[in-house]
Amino acid sequence: MSSEYEQNVAKLLIEKNEKLQELKKNTTSNKEAIERLKTELETLESLFDNYNLGLLYFRRARGGRSGLRE
Repeated sequence: MSSEYEQNVAKLLIEKNEKLQELKKNTTSNKEAIERLKTELETLESLFDNYNLGLLYFRRARGGRSGLRE
């Protein structure tokens, strides 16, 4: 089960990867555009990973203290 956030970030990752592959195939492509896309991909991957790590923490912690309060 994935959230809307995860789906949108994953969709952006796919789109940016496809665009990067197209630019790499084109011999006249701008190197600055390629570098910018690489930076955007790294940022999106970090956002995706950080979200998943944070959500994993809360999923594991959910209900962990409920037994202590009874």
